[in-house]
Amino acid sequence: MDRLKDINIFSFQVFVLVYESLNSLSVAQTLNVPASKISRCLNSLRHALDDPLFYRKQYGFEPSEMATRIYPEMKKILELAGQACTVDMDDNNRLKQELTIACPTGLCVKLSRSLQKHAQQHGQHFTFIVKPINHHVDSEIQHGNVDVAISFESSSSEGVKSEFVTKGTGLYVAGGNDHPIWQRSVKPQLAEIIDYPFIVADCPAFNDRIDPLEVYANDIHRSLEVEVKVSGLTELADQLDNSSSLTFVGQKYAAEFLDRMSDIKVRRLPQDQFDLLHQRMGVPSYFLLSPPRGRNLPEWLLPAISEFVTSAVVLPEPGEEE
Repeated sequence: MDRLKDINIFSFQVFVLVYESLNSLSVAQTLNVPASKISRCLNSLRHALDDPLFYRKQYGFEPSEMATRIYPEMKKILELAGQACTVDMDDNNRLKQELTIACPTGLCVKLSRSLQKHAQQHGQHFTFIVKPINHHVDSEIQHGNVDVAISFESSSSEGVKSEFVTKGTGLYVAGGNDHPIWQRSVKPQLAEIIDYPFIVADCPAFNDRIDPLEVYANDIHRSLEVEVKVSGLTELADQLDNSSSLTFVGQKYAAEFLDRMSDIKVRRLPQDQFDLLHQRMGVPSYFLLSPPRGRNLPEWLLPAISEFVTSAVVLPEPGEEE
């Protein structure tokens, strides 16, 4: 037991984070401490438990059998410690006052405003930080840097809960106001669209490797000229305004944002063309990723985000739009 006298809750936290990320440098950055402190904590645990805990590999660590066996207990101890710290606080004080939501760029429009309305309806106040999703969102959720993510794929990572929301049902075509496509056809067709350069709105986990329009072009023995891949609406709008390119937008509020610009025109892609576009790759699915048990998130948050996503990507039947 003497060997345990130098072990504290911080050492348990270091162990859990290293086990989940298998990267001591990222843990040091997450905890905002020197990497040497992480090493000292791990060495203390190794000495106390008489086990190496982690084996160093070329690109990180590999847990030992002992580490795998004690991880659930270490995690439970941290959760109990966290609960003990909040015993005397009321529910509102237990909730984080700043919430970070990661999502595809097209869903950034109006999301924070929508969530603020829900917060006000529940008599609460939060600062919402909405940022583009990336390929490391699972790790960001595990480390507490992101509270909720809207993703195109579910997650199987430990410490991340996945919930299916809905599938996208339509697309909009966007291009410069004077683009020749608008004179060619009232209802743009895929075979016409691929005659022009295309801007890919890069969506991690959906079209970051190949865009559905590239698949369609290859299937009919044509080639698609991808002019650029962008990750933000502002950059997308600037590219459309200064080129002869076209792009697709799958979220209603993003399409409305672009359509309000005098130099950009947006039209709905006919439903038969949408179905043709996704016959091989499938339509985009939307999932909510969050920590188990909500990490003291307000109960209304996940339903509110699901409602917003559905309103943005489940488009009305053609002819029903205003």
